[in-house]
Amino acid sequence: MNEGQIRTSLASDGGFEILIDRPETGNVLTPAMTTALGTALRELPESSKFVVLRGEGSDFCAGRVSPMPPAGTVMTTSQIRARVADSVLEFYTVVRDVCVPIIAVVKGRAHGVGCALAGLADIAIADETAEFIIPEMNRDIPPLLVMTALGNRLSRASLARMVYSRDSIDAQQAVAMGLAAEACSSAEAEVVLTKYRQRIAANSRVTLMAVKQFLNLVPESSFAAIKEYAAVANSSAVSERFIDTR
Repeated sequence: MNEGQIRTSLASDGGFEILIDRPETGNVLTPAMTTALGTALRELPESSKFVVLRGEGSDFCAGRVSPMPPAGTVMTTSQIRARVADSVLEFYTVVRDVCVPIIAVVKGRAHGVGCALAGLADIAIADETAEFIIPEMNRDIPPLLVMTALGNRLSRASLARMVYSRDSIDAQQAVAMGLAAEACSSAEAEVVLTKYRQRIAANSRVTLMAVKQFLNLVPESSFAAIKEYAAVANSSAVSERFIDTR
């Protein structure tokens, strides 16, 4: 079976393109692929202005290979944590902390980790085939890791609905819930992506990074802290155009 790859390339418009390539499984991430994806996001080219994340074939990402030990395995709580939780939580932290905007192009399955990846993106473009599911409760596993990723992206009611119902959320519902930015037909997805690419590419990396940092700070900071960051970062971002270079 194909063990899968994470393919990357830097486009001329500054878009760092990442392709999850394991289509015969719905782009289910193996541990090695998760590590490679985290490394790619952590080590972006200095000239990159944004990330475009998508899956090969008809699915975005249908989850990850289960890290649960085989039935009958004897393990301590700390061993279970190291095996199951710590690595994926660190991965979510890396995705969240990417310094430039992430555009996720979502088609087909976005399950579990795939749903978290879409939610952690700054802009998720979901086509008519997209289905967002948090399925862990079907196996009597509390999906607290995915919930950690989405906890400040979705309202309490929306997150509770996805977890308890295990419903398949389509593109229109995902936009209404705040999980995706735009819903479109499959034929329109590239047009919508091009719109964002062109507009983001027209900005400086400094400006894009300032906006990204602000978006990350808002859910966790007081108004006073946000106000101070806005004043400092805005001044820094625009100051270059007023520097005397004579």
